[in-house]
Formats: sequence, C-alpha cells, structure tokens
Amino acid sequence: MKPIYREYQESDLEPLKNLMAELGYPVELIDLENNINAIHKNGGEIFIAENQNKVIGSVCVLLDARLAEGMYAEIVSLIVSESHRGKGIGKTLVEKAENWARKRVNKIRVRANEIRESAHFFYISQGYKEIKTQKVFTKPI
Repeated sequence: MKPIYREYQESDLEPLKNLMAELGYPVELIDLENNINAIHKNGGEIFIAENQNKVIGSVCVLLDARLAEGMYAEIVSLIVSESHRGKGIGKTLVEKAENWARKRVNKIRVRANEIRESAHFFYISQGYKEIKTQKVFTKPI
C-alpha cells in the first residue's frame, strides 16, 4: 500500500513523539505539543507520511530570515521510521516541504548533524549542495 502524505493533525502527536525518539531526540509530549504550536504560529508547517493509518515519517519546514541571506525556508526534523527507509518516503516528504516553501521563498536549506553521513548522501542525491561546516553553540538563558 502506498503512503499518504498530508499536513500534521493533532492525532499525530503521540506517533510523532515516538518517531522523534527513534531518531535519537526523545521529547516530552507537552514539549512537543508546545513546539508544534510555536512552529505553526511562526508560519511553519509539518507534513506526515502515513501508511495503513500509522505515522511512518515526518518533515518540518520553517521560514527564516537573516541579514546576509535574506528569507529562506529550512527543512528540519526529517524522520522516516527505520522499517520504512529506502522506499522513497523521505524523498517525497522533502518534495512536500520544497513545494510548500516554493510558494513563499526562492531558496531552501537543510542542516544535518555531522555524524549522520547517510543523511548527507541523501540530501546530496536530492540536489542539495554543502556550502559550509559550522559548530553550534547554545547557552541556557
């Protein structure tokens, strides 16, 4: 059966939490719900891949602006359940994000952790080019 691709719905919260944990990003349900609300409030969107009423993948796309780069979209949190990888689901989710972004901006980017080499090859195969390497710093405030 072919997956269905659609926008996020509230009933996807728990399955999305499980997918995040599978990727190595465990998150509390209330925190995930707050994050999703903030993404939507700031103009972003989340797309879901579903197969036989089971959430098997997701991608989030945001809008951002920088002084040097201007407006762009950014793909974040692309997740495909391990048992469904290699079937074109990630590719279709990226296409959904790109189509959404295309109506709003003229460029899109994605960042991938340096240890996720398979993700690097995936994005290159989708036409993305590596433009820089950087470190990310954070500080609680």
